[in-house]
Amino acid sequence: MKTISFNKIRIFKGPDPFARQTPSTPPADEKPKSPGRKFLKNPTVYLLLFVVLIGLLTSYIPLRSLSTIEEGEIATADIIAPVDMNFEDVETTENRKKEAEEAVLPVYVFDPNVFLNTEDKIRQLFTLGRGWLAADPRARRVEELESAAYENLAVEISRSDIQVLVKTKFPADLEETLVNILGKAFQQGIIRSKNLFILGEQERGFTLMSLGESEKTVRVSDVFDVKESKEWLAAEIARLSTSSRSRSLLTGLADAFVAPNITFNKIETEARRSRARIRIEPVYYTIKKGKVLLRKGDEATAEAIKQIRLINRHLHAKPTWLYNFLGTVMLFGLIFITLWFYLKSNLKAEEGLRNFQMMGTSLILSLITYKLAEFLANNFSGYTSLSFLSNSETYYYSFPFQMGALIFAFLTSDHIALVYTVLNSFLVGYVLNANFYMMIFSLVGGLAAIYGVKYYQRQRRTTTLRAGFFLVSPANAVIIITLHLLREKLEGLDVLGAEVFMGLLGGGLSAAIAFILLPIFENVFGFITATKLLELTNSDLPIFRQMAMEAPGSYHHSLITATLAEKAAEEIKVDPMLAKAGALYHDIGKIKRPEYFIENRTRESDVHKDLTPSMSTLVIVNHVKEGVELARKLKLPRKLRDIIEQHHGNSLVRYFYQKAIEKYDPELQKIGEEDYRYPGPRPKTKEAALVLLADSVEAASRSLMSPSLDSLRRLITDIFNSYLQDGQLDDCDFSLRELRTVASSFFTILYAVYHPRVEYPGFEFEIKKDKKPNGAKKTNGRNHQQAAKTADQS
Repeated sequence: MKTISFNKIRIFKGPDPFARQTPSTPPADEKPKSPGRKFLKNPTVYLLLFVVLIGLLTSYIPLRSLSTIEEGEIATADIIAPVDMNFEDVETTENRKKEAEEAVLPVYVFDPNVFLNTEDKIRQLFTLGRGWLAADPRARRVEELESAAYENLAVEISRSDIQVLVKTKFPADLEETLVNILGKAFQQGIIRSKNLFILGEQERGFTLMSLGESEKTVRVSDVFDVKESKEWLAAEIARLSTSSRSRSLLTGLADAFVAPNITFNKIETEARRSRARIRIEPVYYTIKKGKVLLRKGDEATAEAIKQIRLINRHLHAKPTWLYNFLGTVMLFGLIFITLWFYLKSNLKAEEGLRNFQMMGTSLILSLITYKLAEFLANNFSGYTSLSFLSNSETYYYSFPFQMGALIFAFLTSDHIALVYTVLNSFLVGYVLNANFYMMIFSLVGGLAAIYGVKYYQRQRRTTTLRAGFFLVSPANAVIIITLHLLREKLEGLDVLGAEVFMGLLGGGLSAAIAFILLPIFENVFGFITATKLLELTNSDLPIFRQMAMEAPGSYHHSLITATLAEKAAEEIKVDPMLAKAGALYHDIGKIKRPEYFIENRTRESDVHKDLTPSMSTLVIVNHVKEGVELARKLKLPRKLRDIIEQHHGNSLVRYFYQKAIEKYDPELQKIGEEDYRYPGPRPKTKEAALVLLADSVEAASRSLMSPSLDSLRRLITDIFNSYLQDGQLDDCDFSLRELRTVASSFFTILYAVYHPRVEYPGFEFEIKKDKKPNGAKKTNGRNHQQAAKTADQS
């Protein structure tokens, strides 16, 4: 079968493509916009409206300070807490920090190297003395040995003790006894003086750290100071079974070598005190909204005055409402500006504005819903007796965070729904005091909503219910468990179970609210869903029954036109349901005067014969205007009204235009094409263009006396070429390949409609006419005058 081709298409509309155009004359289908319409089409208006409303809803309302009162005064009125407030009790917190700091014991360090150094000095002294004796002591003086001991060992030993050592020749047993007895004293621990304790060591003791050993807490009585160590050494030496001279010498030497081996570590002590302060959590003072701080007639107590001052200090610490409002407006202003440029760059201007309006409206409605839900959550948590429901954050998971995502996923594309989900998640975190985990909860739940609508498809509105109950709710439960694991916050199965239940409830609420709001959003923002189109194309609707009764020809014509448009829309991948619905409704304006249209005539009389061509044209053209008015009364969606308005474009009513040329003398009366054209506008969408083409092709096909393959192919080609040449398809972005596909689709369906049948045996339904003489003109199976008239009145 030969395909439809357009080899004879003329590119230029007129003989001179460079003909000078008058710039001041606007196209026929462009109507100037009124100031009010321009105002409503300005995205800046909506941007300002959205950010101001969000700023007003999210900014806190400043509260008046409570009246001040002195201790002991009588209150003249009840003083009540205006809101729930949590304050840090600075005084109590500081007292606890001081207590924790003072509870830290001072840190002292036990140094075993002190005794080792002392032992080394004792050994050196005895070695020095023995060497001095070996070097002919008669030629030397004791003063020299005393001086050498001080210079080399930094130890002051009395001259009498040096003389005794010289006389006894620095005995080894004395050396060992001195080392052993000093070792016992040093092992006990020696501090410089117990009179230097100023950090409560006398009462509480202190922490003693040994090099390389664990620390321990000791009492002051468990260690010596230098004075006590000398007394202890003297007592120990007195109990030795040796000569009095030796005991006296040991006592003198022990006093000379005693040194403190326990010292205060100030750095470690301060560090431990600092850590103790840090470990103390701030003490918060909670005052519930509505709490009566002081009743009328009561005497002001110190506690009541403290609470009043805390509240006033908290109120004064907040920035003014204006600052908060301006900051919120600037933040969301930047967000909405970015959103508008994103939508503008990815969508057509009108569609982008519609999505922008819907997104702002949805966010504001969501914000109001979240505020109301937060208010209810605070009230429920305050009055419940169940511990696992006493936290208001538990109720957050039941908020309908995904209702907007479900609506956008059903009415718009996935990437627009994703943008809304991100913005809604940001709004959730902002409203709930920068709650990062609730942002994650809202975002993942929104993604589940988008996938759920795509999975269950957009054929019916109940898709939102199925997506909400079967995908969003389980996803919420999984997210809640995941967040508990992330926060390592597994308090108990009762709390976790309550939050999971709230998450399931939130998914169900989101689905239910989305299902209720979906028809409202469809009508307000002009969206046409598959469900809406199925409802509008029901043949039992009153408008179709009326059309079938009062304009049966137009009704039958609309049915075939709908078949042509729907099939062609499927072939070129545009909305077939929209094309079908537009075709079914495109001629509803003919109901008002059906007898003026040739397909509805029930008798031979022609109502146009008594009318002038211009009047007939006016009647024919008016069916478009009357169809749009009827569509408004029926509250049809904007897209269907546009198809009704555009289904003839601003094309020429050829039959009556030609009749006017034949009837009137062009020298006496000027006949202009603009008087015989439809008002337009030209089709702006491919669906509207399909209805225009299908309408004309179906009407013209009825003029064929013998619908053959060639005649149908020629008819489609001529009509397509005429509309291309007239510029009626300039605004709908058809490609030549798509036009060929549409033409082939029309050809297939029309040939099926007009296919020949076998003759019924024994019947003569038609009277056969004599053949025409040889000189008769060929008609190619087509009544051209009838074709023009039928197409004009279609």
